[in-house]
This record gives sequence, C-alpha cells and structure tokens, in this order.
Amino acid sequence: MRSKACFSGVLLLALVAPGRAQAPHVVSIEPAAPFKARRGGEVEVPLRLMIRGGYHINSSKPAEDYLIPTLLTWAEAPLPARGITYPKAESVKYDFSAKPLLVYSGTVAVVSRFQVPPGTAPGEVHLAGKLRYQACNDKACLPPRTLDVSVSVNVE
Repeated sequence: MRSKACFSGVLLLALVAPGRAQAPHVVSIEPAAPFKARRGGEVEVPLRLMIRGGYHINSSKPAEDYLIPTLLTWAEAPLPARGITYPKAESVKYDFSAKPLLVYSGTVAVVSRFQVPPGTAPGEVHLAGKLRYQACNDKACLPPRTLDVSVSVNVE
C-alpha cells in the first residue's frame, strides 16, 4: 500500500509495508512543468527522481540478472511514447556484493519522448505511467515498488 500527497507541484510518494506503520518515503517524483506540445511534433517529459539519502535504486540495466531494474512505462494513449532515456548509472561496490553494482542515488532525471499525432485535439492531455524500482541501502533491500506517474501536456 502507498499513500500520495501533492504539494506545490511535487508528487511525493510514500512507501508503506503491509501491516506496518507508514515508513518515510524513499523515492519521490518531481515532474517539471508546464509541458507544451505542438500537433505533429514531439515533446520531451523529464521526471526527476529524488532518492532518499542512504538509499539507492538499481539502474535500468543492473549489473546482475537477479536485480530488479528501474523501469518507466507509459500507456499508449493519448500520446505514444517514442523513447525513454535513463541517467548514467553509478558503479558502487557494496560489502554484500562481490562486484560493483550499477545504481542511481540522490536526484536523477529520466526523460521520456512522446509523439503528438497531427490529429490530436488542442488542450490538456494526461499521460499515465508506472515507475517500477527496488530501493536498497548498504545492508538490505526493500520489496520492489511500482508507483503511478501522471503528467499533463498542453497541446497547442
């Protein structure tokens, strides 16, 4: 279970383990705003992932097959996604791993590119996506989480 709160344009997502008191959020997503797009063109949508101090999340291409990658996906409607660019991962050696892991920590940006079909009606469209990740510290990993992502684009 997770709870959401929106404050001053920042989407804060708190992670809660079933049967436990609410834990402090580990990852929050801050969409840059406002997004504007022209029919027949493309629009880039950067999302800032802010990872709580002391934690990291696996990169989109983890060093080990058994690790859960960070993955952002989008619904095809109303604007089809044309690509997602993940940040460069940090290579970090932890005591629990024989080799360095590829992780994100601090604040990183994931940039999605969307096509705006020529027939798209002018006005605001809402893009719905999901961010799946696994947060860990230097001792243990939390269960994987999938967060809802919502972004508005004004089509001119």
